[in-house]
Amino acid sequence: MFKLDHVMVEVDEPGKVAGDVATKLALPHAWDLMEGPDYASAGVNFGSLNIEFIKFTKRFGLRDTNYHGFSGIAFETTETLDHCRSHLADQGVKTRIGEDAKAHTTVVVDEENIFPTLFLVKYKFDTTGWKNRLKAEFEQAGGGAFGISDFAGLEISQPAERNFLQGFGITPSTKNRLNFTAKAGFEAVVLDMIPNLEIVITPQTAQV
Repeated sequence: MFKLDHVMVEVDEPGKVAGDVATKLALPHAWDLMEGPDYASAGVNFGSLNIEFIKFTKRFGLRDTNYHGFSGIAFETTETLDHCRSHLADQGVKTRIGEDAKAHTTVVVDEENIFPTLFLVKYKFDTTGWKNRLKAEFEQAGGGAFGISDFAGLEISQPAERNFLQGFGITPSTKNRLNFTAKAGFEAVVLDMIPNLEIVITPQTAQV
């Protein structure tokens, strides 16, 4: 029902930070800096998902609510948002509409108990062409400086008893961590360039 779309990192200068990360990792942009009344945002293409660098003036409908570093996880769904909210409510999980913008609607999930913020995003346009372009540009970049091949999992610092997280493909852990596999190499690379988020790239040859 839910597929990881992107993770969100709050910074003061989204365009600059996204540019620095893209340059250091030799990865393409997912989108260039976009500025609107509620936020400014830029994205880096990590293959199966994007990392969004963002500065809010209004965060999911709320003003004066800002964080620093990794602060959100976005999931797409093939179902209607009403169906998703009903499904989560059956598990005792609270949700609310975060924003209803021209291009998308977001639903915030269990925000009183989960951080980074978990939210659903429903796009109001056909994303096929955009996603095909992202795939082609990532392949052209060869997975960047570390030869990233595939997304291998997301861990967030949450108690294991939050069973509903498994429906999102999230592993409760003691750290916030994005895991990727790489085409070549012999040792795992751990990147800590993003506050509150560890990125681990493990070569396929190093996996057991």
